[in-house]
Amino acid sequence: MFNDKGQKISNVEWGLVIGALFAVDLIQIVLEWMVIGLVINPFVDIFVGMSFALYLQLRGQSMADPKRLFSLVGAFFAELVPGLDELPLWGLDGIISFLMARSNSATKGPEEIPNQSQNLLEDHDDQKAA
Repeated sequence: MFNDKGQKISNVEWGLVIGALFAVDLIQIVLEWMVIGLVINPFVDIFVGMSFALYLQLRGQSMADPKRLFSLVGAFFAELVPGLDELPLWGLDGIISFLMARSNSATKGPEEIPNQSQNLLEDHDDQKAA
């Protein structure tokens, strides 16, 4: 199930992550309108930024990629700017990360993409032998 070159995140999983990021943006906008967001939102931004970076790294999306790192850091600092923090920047960063992941997987040659069906057959053969 796991491979040495990182895991491919499915479209469904990307959709759930992007939906969660947009939900965080919506909650932050509501908190901002209630004025309490002026105090709480910077802490939420720190947590979301670190959590999203950790998630991407654990799922095989390298944070050493300058474009991905710039996108994440840019969204974090833009969320700290009054007025810009009302925009759904975390959700947009999720979409940008999704598009970068898809473009990276599309540019790989066939020899670089792991053969998932071969892995499934090997797992099935291992289960039969046991």
